[in-house]
Amino acid sequence: MRVIVHWSGGKDCCTALHKIVEAGHEVTHLVTYVYMEPYIFHSIRVAELQAEALEIPHLKVKVEGDRFDAIVGELTRLKKEEAIEGIVTGDIDNVHHKRTWDYACKKLGTKLLMPLWDRPFFSLLPGDRYRKRVLDMELSVGMKPILSCIDLNYLGEEWFGREFDRKCIEDMKPLIGPWGKGIDATGEPGEYHSTVLDAPLFKQSIDITKFTKKNKELDFGGWPNRVGNFLYMDVEEAVLKPKKR
Repeated sequence: MRVIVHWSGGKDCCTALHKIVEAGHEVTHLVTYVYMEPYIFHSIRVAELQAEALEIPHLKVKVEGDRFDAIVGELTRLKKEEAIEGIVTGDIDNVHHKRTWDYACKKLGTKLLMPLWDRPFFSLLPGDRYRKRVLDMELSVGMKPILSCIDLNYLGEEWFGREFDRKCIEDMKPLIGPWGKGIDATGEPGEYHSTVLDAPLFKQSIDITKFTKKNKELDFGGWPNRVGNFLYMDVEEAVLKPKKR
């Protein structure tokens, strides 16, 4: 199946990409939706380098006005011009996203592929917030993500820049707890965001050579801890480099 992958540059979409390739699908494009300025959760510059390292065409879609219409318009063009048959996302537990992509795929006549999805079908509440199945899947890929954006309401500054690996997950266990009080170990609600510097499908790895730490508060409306206090990596320079053997 010819598919596109929604791409932020973080561990979830990177895992989804690897699983989709393993399943034999053809990835025609990585698609990044840019809907805020600055885009604090992920670095667009790094996402561009990841696409180069993967040797997959990268589309950056600037979303203004009606976000859904802009996204569906781009997906419609891709389906027509590239014969896209499916859309891949790394969503784990975001019901709003799933409803949006379900509706878009129905409208387009394409399939929705969500290899990380981890929410019980009949549940109104998120699933197990340790999410062993998803974490094991992510660790099995063999990628190298770092925590490039953290919400200081949930994580101390010492977590910033840390590699997301088995030891990191073990150290997170005491922080896991109910919505609004503890974290989800995958960071799905936004307690942290990651940036992948290397992965098996990358032909080169990425080195972030210059960045500035910055803070920004964001109001998420009805979320339990509705004002996020984000410490993020504003990447000024990053380069591709040969992979270590």
